Amino acid sequence: MGIFGGFFGKITSAIKSGCEKVASGVKKAANYVKEKVTGAWNKFTGKKTFEEAEALYQQISERYQKKRSQFDSEVDRYTDSIEQRVQNINKYKEKIKTELFVQMAAQMEKIKDISVSRDFTVEEYKAAVLSFDGVRSRSQLYKIDFNKHKFKTTLQAIFTAGFYTRKKAKETLYAVEEEEMKVNAEIAKMDAELTKLKVIDESLENVEEYFNSLIEIYSNLLVRLDNSVNYLYIRCISFAHKLVHKEMSIRRLPEMQQKEVEAIITASKIMKAMIDAQIMSLEDSASVKKYSDTMRMQYESVDETYRVA
Repeated sequence: MGIFGGFFGKITSAIKSGCEKVASGVKKAANYVKEKVTGAWNKFTGKKTFEEAEALYQQISERYQKKRSQFDSEVDRYTDSIEQRVQNINKYKEKIKTELFVQMAAQMEKIKDISVSRDFTVEEYKAAVLSFDGVRSRSQLYKIDFNKHKFKTTLQAIFTAGFYTRKKAKETLYAVEEEEMKVNAEIAKMDAELTKLKVIDESLENVEEYFNSLIEIYSNLLVRLDNSVNYLYIRCISFAHKLVHKEMSIRRLPEMQQKEVEAIITASKIMKAMIDAQIMSLEDSASVKKYSDTMRMQYESVDETYRVA
């Protein structure tokens, strides 16, 4: 009984395995036929071309949305940075012209009559308002939609021998390809705008640093000027029988201190030109860069004057 049971069990197992292999083979054959038939049908109706258009549309839509989101974020960041730099530059200009220059004039009037204008110009940044064309909707681009109108497109394919549906599928693909070129142009426009904003931001960063450093340099020169004026006053006290003011001449200072006074006069002239200079257009990167280069050269002149003194 045990022998026959094992024998029949092996036979049953072999039959079952064979049936499974046959079923698997039949299934694969059916899938192969289905794929061939489906492929032929899709080619016949133009659905294959439509699927290519659909995939391309999905790809450009995602790429545009990702770029637009990144662009908006970068524009906000650059705009905030630029506006802050402009505020700082104007603050530095105001401090130099309404505080430091006034201190200088008050001291220099004791030696030489110098008038300082209290008016000053300020910069203002207005972010450009740009418009971009988004990706048009499927309904605007698709001349036929196999996914949305399955029954309708099937009938159209059957009654026109596939000519109509294939034509519309090609037109759809062409429309999406044209949309891709437009999207590429819009993305290039975004990149160009970000490049422009980066140049403006970096140029203004330099200008901001120039004015910040100038305040420190000029403050040191004011300390030296104050020392020179006090030195002159004490020295001229000995000429009490004459008016002290008339004796407060720069010629009475030692040569080194004379150079220091001359240095602050020279620095004041250069810095006044820097403060009065305005950017032709803060929205124009070339104009801002030119302004930054001019400020750099003038800053270097003041710095050299300070170091020599």
